[in-house]
Amino acid sequence: MGSRRDFFSFKKTPSVINLPYIKGSIDVCTECRGYCVNACEESIIFKKEGEIPYLDFKNKGCIFCKKCAFVCEEKGKAVLNSLMENIIEGKAKIDVSLCLSYHQVICLSCQDVCKTSIKFSGMFYPEILNTCTACGLCVSICPQGAISIVESQKGK
Repeated sequence: MGSRRDFFSFKKTPSVINLPYIKGSIDVCTECRGYCVNACEESIIFKKEGEIPYLDFKNKGCIFCKKCAFVCEEKGKAVLNSLMENIIEGKAKIDVSLCLSYHQVICLSCQDVCKTSIKFSGMFYPEILNTCTACGLCVSICPQGAISIVESQKGK
């Protein structure tokens, strides 16, 4: 349990977002040395000892280069498979209380990096479309930190 200060600060705990290309049991990753971490050129894969690796989009997004999957296959771990689709089990979400566009300030930063999955109604009100792959490129580019990738359950 966190401190009283943490409780009243209303800080959101970031979602743990799994890597793309998962085919096998991700529990095997707890014993792995995390070869995928070093393989990622974007430096968005992180792993703590004894835990599964996760994605952090604070500075960059996933470009779906598949290097994490290639190294996993090469090391014989069989958790990530390079033949899987370029989709991350997550969903982009906009916090409208932070988004500049929702406050009538023209900002198209998110759409500049994602022309296919972010649509604007007029100059304001960005919407995340169903074509979103949860790559996280929009997260780091947002000047207000209004976009996050949250966990999504399959089938929802």
